[in-house]
Amino acid sequence: MKDYYKILGVTRTCNSEEIRKKYRKLAMQYHPDRNPDDPAAEEQFKEIAEAYGVLTDPVKRREYDACRTQGTAYTGSRAGGGFTYSQEDILRDLFRDPNFQRMFSGLLREFQRSGFRYSSTFIKKSFFGGKGGIFLGGIFLLGSLANPLLSGTAKKAIGGQSSLLKSVGSSFKALLGMKSGSAPSAPKERILEYDTTYQTPLTSSELQRGKTIQILVYGEKGEQTLKVKIPPGSRNGQKLRLKGKGRLGPFGRGDLYLHLVKKDL
Repeated sequence: MKDYYKILGVTRTCNSEEIRKKYRKLAMQYHPDRNPDDPAAEEQFKEIAEAYGVLTDPVKRREYDACRTQGTAYTGSRAGGGFTYSQEDILRDLFRDPNFQRMFSGLLREFQRSGFRYSSTFIKKSFFGGKGGIFLGGIFLLGSLANPLLSGTAKKAIGGQSSLLKSVGSSFKALLGMKSGSAPSAPKERILEYDTTYQTPLTSSELQRGKTIQILVYGEKGEQTLKVKIPPGSRNGQKLRLKGKGRLGPFGRGDLYLHLVKKDL
């Protein structure tokens, strides 16, 4: 069984903030571009993300610690009493986590400033074997991970978020003495607070020819997959607007913008 504490160089008493700082440091250290002559660096780069995904998730960490104490290992089944998450499970859940997405976006900017690869192509190759997939909040989710994400495991995780949005909206309406089904009018600037922007990496050829992509958005009814056609002749830095597909707020939904960014190959 992998020793995730040893992989990250932390102790069993470390907290999430300490783990986050250690992960950022090691991700810079083991980026494959920094270690071109070390074939093991790419696997280490993936393993530190795997370790981060376990040790910052309370459920996974609890199960992992219990298995280490009992001397059991990965079984893939809760009935077996061991650690039930594969590396693919861990990375899939990690890249779905909004907190990790925000942190990793900052890390990608550090990669860029250091002259390292940072595009969605690099992410796909490093973590998911180069499989294609869908955009989720600006992070590119891939291949065999896309379908499970859109099915059972995603619904369980997203359900709480969707219920929370509904609850906040209902509470806000109650404070205004409104019925649950009604909606107040609001100045346009209040709606703009709920606009969302997804970074959308495309090659020069895809910008020139156009491309149909899939994105995942959330609303009152949960997740929704949209097919969006990027028109031919699009430009680096251009923004495409999807009206009413942004975040849900008490006055309605904002707009979703796709920020087109030319990616490296």
